[in-house]
Amino acid sequence: MRISERVSLVGSGALGFQISDPLDCNVFILDGGAECALVDAGSGVEPERIVENAERSGVPMERVKHLLLTHVHGDHAAGARFFHDRFGLAVTCSAEAAPWLERGDMETTSLDAAKAAGIYPQDFVFDPCPVRTPVRENDVVRVGHLELRVIETPGHSRGHVGYLWTQDGSSSLFSGDSIFAGGRVVLQNIWDCSIQDYADTARKLNGLRLERLYPGHGPFLLSQAYRHIEQAHARFEDLGVPPNL
Repeated sequence: MRISERVSLVGSGALGFQISDPLDCNVFILDGGAECALVDAGSGVEPERIVENAERSGVPMERVKHLLLTHVHGDHAAGARFFHDRFGLAVTCSAEAAPWLERGDMETTSLDAAKAAGIYPQDFVFDPCPVRTPVRENDVVRVGHLELRVIETPGHSRGHVGYLWTQDGSSSLFSGDSIFAGGRVVLQNIWDCSIQDYADTARKLNGLRLERLYPGHGPFLLSQAYRHIEQAHARFEDLGVPPNL
């Protein structure tokens, strides 16, 4: 499903558009011309559905060379090993989270807690995956002729990043599980979810005045995304918390 000039939605589960497995996050393809990147990998449950959606969107997987992960929760990163092994994608994620992904660490990725809460079935598998490029704040990631700047966005989890790029004077962000349409967030009772970090991230993103937002769940925003971010920021500034997704 092509949703803007350079972005297609190829995966989305029960908290989104239900075009792939229910456990999947929103999975995007960014077209950089000479090559493309997959943004987040989904849950790894029936990943072939994501591949089929990419083909239908006119982006054969042979053009996709990179996998950019926003964070390493199971719904975003458990599919990374499939895309690394099947298509040779070079995996990028935050330097903090890279060791967790490479170990398939069920504790630091909070998969143990999520299974105990019934979010994932007990037989859910998170295979370890090699990381080619660990990134930090303000690092530049190149996809074809596009340059994306890494923005560290903790709050929902540690090791959470967004990927920012500017085209024709307006900014777009692959935001993962930081802020969603309507100024919503995802706060969870897990070891690395922090209200204070979330408030700092909302303040940072509010200063970017983003036009387009491609979040990890729910609807994407193709104009005036900054209005939605302002809502989350305002709630935090009032010492409250935004509504949960």
